Amino acid sequence: MGERGPTRREIKPLTSLRGIAAMAVVAQHFSATAQSLTPTTIPSLVPHGYMAVDFFFVLSGFIMCYTYLESFESPSWRNYGDFLSKRIARILPLHTFALVAMLLLAQLSLTMVGHNVFFGFVPTAGDLLGNLAMLQGLGVGRNVNAPSWSVSCEFAVYFFFPLLVIAMFRAGRLGRLVTVSIALLLLAYVASLHPRLGLGSDDPLHAMIRCAAEFILGMAAYRLFAAPRFARLLASEWVLAALYASGLALLALRLDLPLALLFPLLVAATARNTGRIAVLLSRPLPYFLGVISYSIYLIHAPFRPIELGLVQLLHPEPIGPVAALMLAAAGSISVIPFAWLTYTWVERPARTAIRRLARPRVVGIGQ
Repeated sequence: MGERGPTRREIKPLTSLRGIAAMAVVAQHFSATAQSLTPTTIPSLVPHGYMAVDFFFVLSGFIMCYTYLESFESPSWRNYGDFLSKRIARILPLHTFALVAMLLLAQLSLTMVGHNVFFGFVPTAGDLLGNLAMLQGLGVGRNVNAPSWSVSCEFAVYFFFPLLVIAMFRAGRLGRLVTVSIALLLLAYVASLHPRLGLGSDDPLHAMIRCAAEFILGMAAYRLFAAPRFARLLASEWVLAALYASGLALLALRLDLPLALLFPLLVAATARNTGRIAVLLSRPLPYFLGVISYSIYLIHAPFRPIELGLVQLLHPEPIGPVAALMLAAAGSISVIPFAWLTYTWVERPARTAIRRLARPRVVGIGQ
């Protein structure tokens, strides 16, 4: 993708929402870990927090359009290659770092306690190649770093982004209608396979369908955002507040499909809003979480068995539900400083270096 024209303004509230969503996944996972410490059933800090992954897919479709759509106005292999190189620079370095860290931790676990507490299998060459190639979410090789399945699925969708741009922006109203209808039908199909129209699934095919369908819905959200006739409605503070209230209610009720269908409206309205909600979401703390959200999401898995082992070592007896919930919250928060370190030392410098290497060199006359 060539850098043609001005850089798009960052929509800080969406960055902040990405950080909040990442923390929702982490909080749900640490709630499950804390449950093993107490005989009493405790509520999850974020019920069905895995729906934050569905939010990621929708948000990604929106952001890819917001950032790269103009580059595909004149399709070319160079633009396509530039787009993919930037996505690789964004995703691959931290993914590789987290994968290597998980493998080293697994070996350390085998040495110290005699079994692997981080993932329950001995990886084969096929597993390692599948993970390195970002194919683990598609069922090619067993997943070493559990959260990376969604990154793998989203990475696969990037390869078809130019075709989706044609379908959603170049093929006319009928093309858009057909594309969005297919996405809705596929998402409804996956939900129909689970109780209460749930979207949580370990099946690679269903995960890929879920990702692609919601990515398309995110692209539809961008069309809604860019349509002048909807600008005033989407920017309304009351509309956005109603969308957030509805989202929280659906999350509490554990109604996955309706919540996933709400996400495109929520993303478009958040992007348009400039009122008090936008100001609140643009504050330093939520924005900081958004900046390091990829690190939060990708590195949090090994903290769960480590902190579980430490608690069991220091307090072998079962603990009460209040203490378990406090530990779930503390464990979730403990990921943040380490995510900041991996963002600062791994994610950001590697991304900059790869983009610099991928940038075409301009050779002057006489050189």
